Amino acid sequence: MTDEKKRILIIDDDQDYGDALKIVLENHGYSVHHALNIGDGKKSIEEDPPDLIILDVMMEKHTDGFDLCSNLKNDQACSMIPILMVTAVTEKTGFKFSPETDGDYCLADDYVAKPVPVADLLSRVNNLLTSGKTC
Repeated sequence: MTDEKKRILIIDDDQDYGDALKIVLENHGYSVHHALNIGDGKKSIEEDPPDLIILDVMMEKHTDGFDLCSNLKNDQACSMIPILMVTAVTEKTGFKFSPETDGDYCLADDYVAKPVPVADLLSRVNNLLTSGKTC
């Protein structure tokens, strides 16, 4: 049996939010890396594939997260990495996104709107790491 920590990659251009998530997750036993943009996130995935990705939707472009999620889920080498989308897209744009109605466009394994309560975040992370899918 191994005591190796599960590795989580946060890809979010909000430095403060990413740092806060990182602290919470590290305090619960995870090894966490935070990438501030899509390019750094891709590089991190290629160099050391994580056990889970927490991905923001809106970064340089409003669709960056959706685009990266689609690319990863359609790449055989990365398709099994669970992706949790954590975003304020509805609050910032008024676009009412839902995995149930928009699931063809968003291939994430789970989705939650910012701000997410810590207990909910930890529950979703644990579910994805143990089962691979929540929604």
